[in-house]
Amino acid sequence: MPRLDRYGLATRTIHGQQQRDPFGSPHMPIYDTTTFAFDDTASLREVGEGKKRGGFYSRYGINPTLYALEDVLAGLEGAEAALSFSAGMGAISALLLAHGKKGVVGYGEIYGGTLGLMAKGLPSLGYPVDLVLGDEGDALERRLCEGVGLVFVETPSNPTLAITDIEKLARQAHAHGALVVVDNTFATPVNQLPLPLGADLVVHSATKYLGGHSDLTAGAVMGTRALLEPIDWWRQSLGSAPSPQTASLLSRSLKMACARRW
Repeated sequence: MPRLDRYGLATRTIHGQQQRDPFGSPHMPIYDTTTFAFDDTASLREVGEGKKRGGFYSRYGINPTLYALEDVLAGLEGAEAALSFSAGMGAISALLLAHGKKGVVGYGEIYGGTLGLMAKGLPSLGYPVDLVLGDEGDALERRLCEGVGLVFVETPSNPTLAITDIEKLARQAHAHGALVVVDNTFATPVNQLPLPLGADLVVHSATKYLGGHSDLTAGAVMGTRALLEPIDWWRQSLGSAPSPQTASLLSRSLKMACARRW
């Protein structure tokens, strides 16, 4: 993961782009290209199989404009990597479909869209789901002992701002081999960093504070590459990668957020 103690928030936001424009633009241009040309089949396969960065097919999220955004998103949360989405619910849906097969516990107060997905959508696909209130620690422990594989928490919650102790929750879940996912939308990386506290994945509705201008709809998931890989498969299959135009707008918003100090 990027060294949070080495680079400040502004540095990580403004200079966190690893993908460089080949023509020297300091900010990644909008590559609104659907498919990209290659000199030969070997070069095409190298990019398409993820062995080398480049443009391939924008529905897959293999687009330089998206890569530039995702570098910055990962740096903000101190994550190894990030995936961008067309909406926060796109990010949450792909994440839960990828990692929720063993069972999901929605812990505490949760955003209505996420709650609907857990209460109706996931059970219809055979995913076991339990909803546990934040003061029902014994109920959570019972679900974990039964082998539930993922605990999803939103802290602070939308809209009541209820707070959950991430470090305590992570210790409890990890003792049973379960993943912990934190929706960090309301706190943002300025006020809270769930990964160093023990969370395995962080999700955002970038439509809100990360976007900041009410002119885009986007989402993001941050974590290790190993945990993001199955989420990326669902992103490709569901077609929920953001457009390059949206990715560029969000990159702009993140830089401006630092200028106004959030």
